[in-house]
Amino acid sequence: MAKKRKAAAGNEEEDAPRARKRNRASPIGLVKLYDFILEDQARAVVEMELDSLLHIKCHCLNNKLINWFASLYDKNTREFVIPGRGRIPLDEESVYRTLGLPYGTNPVVYSVDHEVEAALGALLFPTDGSTPLTSRVYEILKDMTDSGDAFKQTFVMYIISNVPSPTTRNCVSNRCYPVMANIGNVHTLQWCKFVADQLHDELCKGSASQACLFHLQLLSVDSLDVSGLNLDLPQARFASNIWSKEDIDKVLLADLQNDKVSHGKLEQKSNVSNLIGAFASGMVGLMGSLVQGWTSLQGNAGIDMANRFADYG
Repeated sequence: MAKKRKAAAGNEEEDAPRARKRNRASPIGLVKLYDFILEDQARAVVEMELDSLLHIKCHCLNNKLINWFASLYDKNTREFVIPGRGRIPLDEESVYRTLGLPYGTNPVVYSVDHEVEAALGALLFPTDGSTPLTSRVYEILKDMTDSGDAFKQTFVMYIISNVPSPTTRNCVSNRCYPVMANIGNVHTLQWCKFVADQLHDELCKGSASQACLFHLQLLSVDSLDVSGLNLDLPQARFASNIWSKEDIDKVLLADLQNDKVSHGKLEQKSNVSNLIGAFASGMVGLMGSLVQGWTSLQGNAGIDMANRFADYG
């Protein structure tokens, strides 16, 4: 990717004052950054296994759809119960299928650590404080040419505050610092579990404004059987890399009930399709565990075997 020194094209959703605050939970801030990511930086994102976030097709959130879908959540079973259609689980497998985040084995430490914050904040944002404006972090990334740890740490802070755990404030969260301090281990973290658990906690409170609403939108649409709609969907592993705003709008129009609020006209995907997706997600987690296990062995034999397993990831 070649970095373009021009302003990203504006759009009606971003420019509208009323929409800007509500859509802080949308991935638009990340999508705007695409034009400025260098090839070395893209490779650094791949190393962290976050490359699915570099190919998001839809930067918008459909608030009516998300509110309706969230209202169907059963906190006891951790499922969305759609009348006449079935149940959709909120779990690690569903997050992996929509976002393609690392399916690691180590917990995501998302908490305040003042010591780490003071050290990294001074290094990365010497004139902006440890929790700069999200727009300021965007400008820093846009102008950055480095692809090492400083880029990775800044990028991870930015994407956490845009996708996995969007903040309703206009600045990045200082709870990102423990993850940033161990930037070499980002790919080993349980990002899918982190997103699912945060959404569960927020939905149990009756609101998910500080959780990944983007996952809810993708999950609701990607669970439907759209074979009769003649959509020309791209071939990709993850829903975030498949569904554009235009295709989502077509599906929602076909699925809308007569009350113009609820959905449910389309059928849910077959259990066979869901099982295949769950199997694929589970295999990714299993392969990750095997690679880490072999790597921990002593000598070149362990490294060689880990590389063989990694080829299947």
